[in-house]
Amino acid sequence: MNAARAALALTVVCAVLGRFDTAVAAEQRLRVVIVIDESDDPFAERIRAEVSALGLEVVVVEPWRTGEPVESLDAAGRASQAAAAIRMVPSRKGVEVWVANQPTGRSLLRQLIVDENPGAPNEGLVALQTAELLRTTLLSRSDVPAVKAPPPPVKPPPAEPPPPPRPPSVALQAAAGPLFSPGAGGVAVQAWLTLGFIVARPLGVALDVSAPLRSSTLTGPEGSASIDPWMAGASLFVRHERPESRLYVLAAAGAAVVRLSASATANDPLVPGSASTTAGAIYFRADGGFHATNWLNIGVRAVAGAVPQGVPIRFAGNEAGRWGRPFLVAPLLLADVMF
Repeated sequence: MNAARAALALTVVCAVLGRFDTAVAAEQRLRVVIVIDESDDPFAERIRAEVSALGLEVVVVEPWRTGEPVESLDAAGRASQAAAAIRMVPSRKGVEVWVANQPTGRSLLRQLIVDENPGAPNEGLVALQTAELLRTTLLSRSDVPAVKAPPPPVKPPPAEPPPPPRPPSVALQAAAGPLFSPGAGGVAVQAWLTLGFIVARPLGVALDVSAPLRSSTLTGPEGSASIDPWMAGASLFVRHERPESRLYVLAAAGAAVVRLSASATANDPLVPGSASTTAGAIYFRADGGFHATNWLNIGVRAVAGAVPQGVPIRFAGNEAGRWGRPFLVAPLLLADVMF
């Protein structure tokens, strides 16, 4: 029974002594003050992590938050009963380190650790050099135990921003305006519809369809005729955007099939009639405008083309005109919808 009581008492004494030793070791940890003059200072956080890794107690003084200026590192260190104090130099190229003589508290060392290389300073190198200076001046003494602090937590990398939205690759354009072919009557009014596809910016392909809104009229001694051109074609285009000014330009070249219909009114004694013919044509198209919204553009269009041989228009066997050599369209671009 006496042996059991003695063992229990010995266990209690060992536990009390262990706690006492832990408390003494905690009290013997040296304190270091870091003066941070700006909020969210990554340079100061890097130095703080390196100093904490040495097992030193770090006290942060933030004049920008408290509104109390720090006149000198000596005063800041003595006010916190610290063994050393650190502050970023005004040029932001390094730090100033002050070390006190323990236990008197008098100034022992004042040193600048500065990276004078061109460009931004190597903050990691300055932080390591600062920690090495504190280790050699504070922790090299045999009467002060160095307590290894746990490493600072690793912050997860910031999430990557979402990719920007894909720019529109399909455009539907509608236009209307005057059409004129020299030597083939007056001016007609033509509608134009284009469906464009971006293949590899800035190149694309387009399908063009044109239909008459108002016929042109060709007159002669034999009578007159109303002329209606219909056209369907395909083109290759280059589109250039200027987002900063919200402007765009487009140039296209293509080939088309033209269907020309003529309805004649004859003078007596001739008999009126109608006829249609089909021919191939080449054309060039130019657009320009500005972005009214993210999906709607407003601008103008011009088209120039030609039927290589032209399409003859005959009254009673006589050639009264020849259409399509060349033909010109200068419509107002009503809408350019992109999606």
